[in-house]
Amino acid sequence: MRHDTTVPASSNQFHPAPPPTPGDIAWVAAITAAKATVVWLALDAFLNSSSPRYSGKAMRIRAIGYAGGMLLVPLAWRLRGRPQPYPRELGLAVTLPLLVDAGGNAAGIYQRAHADDLVHFADGALLSSVVGALATPRVKTSWEAAGVAALAGTAAAGLWEIGEWVGLKLGAKGMDLSYNDTMTDLAETVAGAFLGGLVTLLRHPSRLRQVPGRPADPVLTRS
Repeated sequence: MRHDTTVPASSNQFHPAPPPTPGDIAWVAAITAAKATVVWLALDAFLNSSSPRYSGKAMRIRAIGYAGGMLLVPLAWRLRGRPQPYPRELGLAVTLPLLVDAGGNAAGIYQRAHADDLVHFADGALLSSVVGALATPRVKTSWEAAGVAALAGTAAAGLWEIGEWVGLKLGAKGMDLSYNDTMTDLAETVAGAFLGGLVTLLRHPSRLRQVPGRPADPVLTRS
């Protein structure tokens, strides 16, 4: 007697992934272009570190830092088991400050008055704002998202200055680092980070009355 062992098609049916939307294509194009530009600038900095426009910038160490910085988000995503979807906004947020720094050094804008101050402030504000936008739908209140945003920008400021200090200790010449320069850079980046936190806080005015606290707290507005 013959038994039918055919598995119904519906129980093992392959569902193809939906085609990418124009928005998906735009995101991939933007991230690819930004990272490719950083890689090109890093190679230029590494190969031409003795150029006058790179004087005192420890560009070979910075070039390695650029490459390592772009790997942070992909590595963290992989170590977490590749949860879907890939955090492309965060990846772009980490890449853009690297792009600004690499491009600014390549163009020599840091040798101009106050250009370095503006870039530190803008980098802190940019990173903080993007992190805040990512955190907003994942937390209960805008206050929490603003706190995460400001802390992310502040942490990035500290890590950047630590990286420069490590480069100095590894033998980078001509960096002209000083206590005053380090503290000024920190203050400027942290100020930008707090601006990004404020932007995050004010992005949804209707949520401002929702504050972290206990459910019984009369100030807390339940959703």
